[in-house]
Amino acid sequence: MNYSLRDREGLLKLLRDGTFDLVVVGGGVTGAGILRDAALRGLKVALVERDDFASGTSSRSSKLIHGGLRYLEQYNFGLVFESTHERAKLMELAPHLVGPLPFLMPVYESSRHGLFKMNMGMWLYDVLASFKNYRNHRKLRKDDFLSLEPGVKSDGLRGGMLYYDAMTDDSRLTLETVLDGFACGGVPLNQVEARSVGWKNGHVHSREVHDRVSDQTIEVRTRCIVCAAGPWTGDLMDRLGTVEGGPRIRPTKGTHVVLKRESLPLSHAVVMVSPQDGRVMFGIPWRGATVIGTTDTDHEGSADDIFADREDVDYLLASVDHYFSESGVGIEDVIGTWSGLRPLIDEEGLSPSQVSREHLITTDERGIVSIAGGKLTTYRLMAAETVREVLKLLGTRPGATPTQQRPLPYSAGLTSQPDVLSLVESIVSDHPVDRECAVQMVSAYGGRVGDILTEASSRDRTLLDPIHPSLPFLRLQAEHAARHEMALDLESFLCRRTPLFFLDGDQGLGVAPDVADLMGGVLGWDGTRKDRELEKLTDLAGRHMAFAKTE
Repeated sequence: MNYSLRDREGLLKLLRDGTFDLVVVGGGVTGAGILRDAALRGLKVALVERDDFASGTSSRSSKLIHGGLRYLEQYNFGLVFESTHERAKLMELAPHLVGPLPFLMPVYESSRHGLFKMNMGMWLYDVLASFKNYRNHRKLRKDDFLSLEPGVKSDGLRGGMLYYDAMTDDSRLTLETVLDGFACGGVPLNQVEARSVGWKNGHVHSREVHDRVSDQTIEVRTRCIVCAAGPWTGDLMDRLGTVEGGPRIRPTKGTHVVLKRESLPLSHAVVMVSPQDGRVMFGIPWRGATVIGTTDTDHEGSADDIFADREDVDYLLASVDHYFSESGVGIEDVIGTWSGLRPLIDEEGLSPSQVSREHLITTDERGIVSIAGGKLTTYRLMAAETVREVLKLLGTRPGATPTQQRPLPYSAGLTSQPDVLSLVESIVSDHPVDRECAVQMVSAYGGRVGDILTEASSRDRTLLDPIHPSLPFLRLQAEHAARHEMALDLESFLCRRTPLFFLDGDQGLGVAPDVADLMGGVLGWDGTRKDRELEKLTDLAGRHMAFAKTE
């Protein structure tokens, strides 16, 4: 399935000539889920995203698909039940993208809860998941805990818990959801900005959009507008005018830092409690590196440029120093960062970490539906609920949720983790790639990876060479992203179609000229455009790492 710059004119023509049941504004994971759900129900649906798919909050999470263990303390059992069951469902529908991750939770003499109470809480977590966890939890003695993660501070350690949640690539989860929506007849376009609304007899009639690639402005006829703009919801609602019952957003900033693996080698995700404010965060083994996150602070001002500052980084490293004091981790060990805004529903009198992660859907009978809040884990359910509200507005019975049993497109016959592991071994056996690269490729392209490797090799065997000498990404992936995944610039490939930007100490600048040549060959870039892309990437890298230059 081709989905590239060459297909845009046809997609823009569909926007121009068609009449849609709904137009979704926002190409994060929730908007993508709404597109897919609506298309599978046979609705005429378009999605417009001002920047790139998942370029906002949906590429800046902790990459976790989890039940929300900490919500047990808030007695939010419904959210935990929903999240743990959806975790199991996503591991079934996209096993290449959503896989198990073991967590260790240390319990110290000074911890808020002792081993007995934590063990009871973990049993409740297992029960709410209907024992559909990858594995049930285990209580560990001190020696057993330290044998699994010997670098954890041992002073005062009583023992701990071993339990399982799951991990994903949030950008590619969003992208695959978009691709399936497109395959089912939806019209998704990135780099298209939503502008004014047209009204007729007091009801939504159209939405003006501007394609930033071709500099075209189009009036899209639609019966309903869905706002799934995350932290930009307030701005979007302001453009719509007075919307009855619209959500009040409280954006909070979450920052993660990426450390060299050798500076903090972890085999499990480790739960940490900040020594500064008692907030829970994680150290996570991630793609040969270690991620520490996240912060949770109120944000005021524009949602467009969110980057780590020195205060964020120092806060996260303070927890590393507290739990892994012998590691000697410092600012010089940080090789990457990302920061995003959570679009939480405003609740007065609560700290950022206390604000509920539940979502809110509001409906204006004039043809406007908005969704805000929620979690990455429950995006599929949130999308289905939103589409049901749209169908009520359109006077149609909702029916069953069509995504309940439909795998994501790259699953291609994979149904379990053993299937994924078997495919990895098959790729290593049948193609000239090492195991680390095979794992990365299977995670990205699932059951289609063999065909992708074979096709690229038949055209140019150098496409199977690594992009980077020490990272497991192949040159063919840059071409594939431009030809099949609507990657339109270097950032979209290096930051979202792959995470190379965050794993390379120079943010991919050393390999960017080669990537520009590969993508440019598909997209028709001349020398001037390649130079502009390299300048943009250099600027982006500087902003991501600017904290290192401040004291």
